[in-house]
Amino acid sequence: SDNMCDIWSPVNNKNVDIFLGAYVRTLGVNTNPATNDAKWYIAYDFWDSAGAFIGETKLPIPQTSASSGQWIADTNGVGATILPKDAWKTIVKFVAGKNATGTVWADDFMLYGRGGQWAGQDWNTGVGVPSGWYYWLPPNGGNDGLLNDGFENTMVTSEAAHSGMYSLKFNLPFTRTPHDAFVGTRRFLIDGSEPIPGNTLASLTASEGDVIRLQVWIKASNLVPDSAALYPGTWSVGLTPLWFTTDANNAGYNSVGPSNDYTWAFPAVTQFDWTPYTLDVQVPTGVNAKALEVRLHVYSRFTGTIYFDDLSAQVVQTATGVAGQQGLPKIYELAQNYPNPFNPTTNIQFAVPRESRVVLTIYNILGQKIRSLVDDSRGAGRYEVTWDGKDDHGANVGTGLYLYRLQAGDHAIVRKMLLLK
Repeated sequence: SDNMCDIWSPVNNKNVDIFLGAYVRTLGVNTNPATNDAKWYIAYDFWDSAGAFIGETKLPIPQTSASSGQWIADTNGVGATILPKDAWKTIVKFVAGKNATGTVWADDFMLYGRGGQWAGQDWNTGVGVPSGWYYWLPPNGGNDGLLNDGFENTMVTSEAAHSGMYSLKFNLPFTRTPHDAFVGTRRFLIDGSEPIPGNTLASLTASEGDVIRLQVWIKASNLVPDSAALYPGTWSVGLTPLWFTTDANNAGYNSVGPSNDYTWAFPAVTQFDWTPYTLDVQVPTGVNAKALEVRLHVYSRFTGTIYFDDLSAQVVQTATGVAGQQGLPKIYELAQNYPNPFNPTTNIQFAVPRESRVVLTIYNILGQKIRSLVDDSRGAGRYEVTWDGKDDHGANVGTGLYLYRLQAGDHAIVRKMLLLK
């Protein structure tokens, strides 16, 4: 595959005890091989910034019996992989010696720092992920070998498609552990330049203040409407657009401008067929944004089956175009609260481009409703409200992370804030 790590971290870090391996399964392999040429193995090879070879961790695939009968974890030991210098290139190899026989499967390749240390570890660990896409699947990005949170069912599938033959599928069981997750595009340029090979979206020409319309087609089943109504901030699906100054390899993760989660309100049904969902976003000003990344997002409590297909982006309004009335917002906006962290009060600003019914609600980190701040019709304009740190019953809430969600028209935006006492 192409480079899968560069948007998270330029390197695999030195002086970190790196856990690595893969899940393997064997069928009819030659047993107890006497020579390396008869062995199956997985290897992780590391190079430094000058292209010099640092070292290799080789993991022999068990061949004590002809068939394993199940998937088994083939991993390294504690302290077995500690790099003396940062690795700027890492190649994962799945190898059959020239005299090895039988059939071996390998998947869910693992690489992360033991003890919570960062090892430049988040990259696509499932074999066959298309070029131009990457993911974050919890807890540690999906490359931790943990297969009990439901996200092991996230895949590109031919089961359904809006066009073509394939779509992206999230299949999340009702009993899964709550976690956010996404599958995202590689960054694509918005200055009209040619994108790097394999980028998911073609480049487009947009300037500061322009409005870009993102659209994706969604098909859903196994939905739980009452849970979606009870926890709209966390039992939800949406997009997260992020802005960057470059799409260059090994640029690392350094976004600029606003970073909002936008969610949609699905119909109160258990399933629906292919439906377009759109989001208008404005190119931020004053931050030199040259590239955009779009994350297809499922949030912490959501369960059900979701298919995404045909993600597109196009400029629908320029900064110099007619925006209706002078000075009015062009898109729905929800600003970061200020101050943040706060105690005991904080201010929240939002904007609506046209008359809309507006609902602004505070939730705790479990997605439970804490306080309703706004629930009425508002004309086009910019607004500010204050939250005094109390719930709907007038009681002071405790220290912690809270979500605030703006629902206006068919748009929903979620942000986080921290109350410290």
